Amino acid sequence: MSALSLVSDRARALVAVALLTAATIAWAAAPLSGGSAGTLVALVVAVGSGAASLAGLVVGDAQIGSGAFDPLPVRVAADVAHALRVVPWSQTMIVAVLVLEALHPARPWHTGVLAVALLAFVLAAHLAETGSAPRAAFGPQAPVLAAGAGLTALAVAAVALPPLPAGPAATALRVLAVAAAVLAGALALPVRRP
Repeated sequence: MSALSLVSDRARALVAVALLTAATIAWAAAPLSGGSAGTLVALVVAVGSGAASLAGLVVGDAQIGSGAFDPLPVRVAADVAHALRVVPWSQTMIVAVLVLEALHPARPWHTGVLAVALLAFVLAAHLAETGSAPRAAFGPQAPVLAAGAGLTALAVAAVALPPLPAGPAATALRVLAVAAAVLAGALALPVRRP
């Protein structure tokens, strides 16, 4: 691979992370007027940590400064870069986005779309951080990702449906749902081959 293609792959991954950051924050906050107390604080934390997460990915492992005798602006830049690398900004953004979603009235399909968008954000951030190809990074995890997406869709559909009346049919459906969740969990377990 040439250096130019590696740069363009990294640039595409960074653009994807930036778009997914903006999309997940906007999706969780909308409508801003529909949230309860604390919505503005959660939004500020989500935007700040999302921007810091993206800045940390842009800075990467770049060496800034060379020692204690660097000029003050270089030392400050090195300290900021270190803070961007050390603090878990992506995780902070995800928690703030989930808090934003929780501050709104129950919206099952809205939450399901947010779950998929957050998963895409995590995957894109991983690709931007490691510089690996999507197929190499996530190929072995494809069944687990598919099972997770399927369970997300089932959970959203289950919440959106009206409650079942008590009886043997409702009990059988609940047992079937638990069996499906156990089967999906079994798919996620690693298999050792001799």
